Amino acid sequence: MFAGNLKGRFTGRLPSILVNAPINAKARNVEPFGPVALINSFDDFDDALMEANRLPYGLASYAYTSSAKTAAALTNRIEAGMISINHHGLGLPEHPFGGVKDSGFGSEGGTEGLDAYLSVKFATQVGLDA
Repeated sequence: MFAGNLKGRFTGRLPSILVNAPINAKARNVEPFGPVALINSFDDFDDALMEANRLPYGLASYAYTSSAKTAAALTNRIEAGMISINHHGLGLPEHPFGGVKDSGFGSEGGTEGLDAYLSVKFATQVGLDA
């Protein structure tokens, strides 16, 4: 574990990076909110995907790869409301923000955040006389 030397702006906690934490580590079995990053390496894509989807949480995921094919597979198969590949561009006002599974339902922010305030109507007509 590595701990930073600056306190987090919102939590007052030191930022931490957990590298190859064991499967029974609390941070690998809860939905952590705070300045913490878990870094694990995997030899097999399916093992990494199984670990990513193992818990009943799905707010956000971050992944790093140099392969467009791997990035597309992660985007399609990780069960999270948001995924960021090779950067940390989540949580911006113009982007939808929301999770899946036990991490939430629906989105706020972006145009998707307006959906709850809209009434959608579908109408179709055929064979009408003037």
